[in-house]
Amino acid sequence: MGERHEMRWGGLAGIAAVVFAAVGRIVLGRMPRLTDPAGVVTMYLATHRAQIMWGTILYAIGIALFLWFGAALSTAFRRADEDSDAPTVVLAGFIVVSALAFMAFSAFAGMTYAMTEYRALLLFAPAPYATMTVLGTVGGVATALTFAAIAVAIARTHVFPRWMALFAGIVAVVRLLAAFTLGVTGGVLVPGGWLETYVPGILAALWILTASGLLIQEHVPALRMRAPRVMGPHRA
Repeated sequence: MGERHEMRWGGLAGIAAVVFAAVGRIVLGRMPRLTDPAGVVTMYLATHRAQIMWGTILYAIGIALFLWFGAALSTAFRRADEDSDAPTVVLAGFIVVSALAFMAFSAFAGMTYAMTEYRALLLFAPAPYATMTVLGTVGGVATALTFAAIAVAIARTHVFPRWMALFAGIVAVVRLLAAFTLGVTGGVLVPGGWLETYVPGILAALWILTASGLLIQEHVPALRMRAPRVMGPHRA
């Protein structure tokens, strides 16, 4: 596979990852928050078993595509600056985030299957559900560090425009701040709430879509010369 096509496919993988994740989230429906009564959690698991299974499969596909995108992104950074450690850190971040997400969704699906198969276990559903929610919030730290590494890599290699580095930095800060909601016990900032979940997620998705579009549009042709180049419209 030529390096132009490699970058193109990496960009397409990024777009597909966002699409699969968005559809997976829609399939899961309205998920309970940590502050919801135990009965709400139990009822959600009991009545959404099929949706949770399908949503998990969609997320698993999205995670694999997300890792593919991360590998292409890391390759673009490495070809632009072979002396930097930033591409390695970026790739490691994508691997860690993907592994945590895959394990979390797999455990959530397994928990749901077991508890709905053996209904007596539904009485204990709130405990593992809360554990999985907290795990997802803490996992946001790995996401924050990954985007921070991306910001550094862009600033060093100039593969993307400078505003993409700033955008990645904002995503990193917002995602890191969201992790501190673990100490909140009520309101919109509670872990699993819309503010803690959707705002960082939407910002990250927008960055991935933008980066994917640049990879597809430009195919990083200048990297064959090992010369840094800013992707985007050319200026006279």
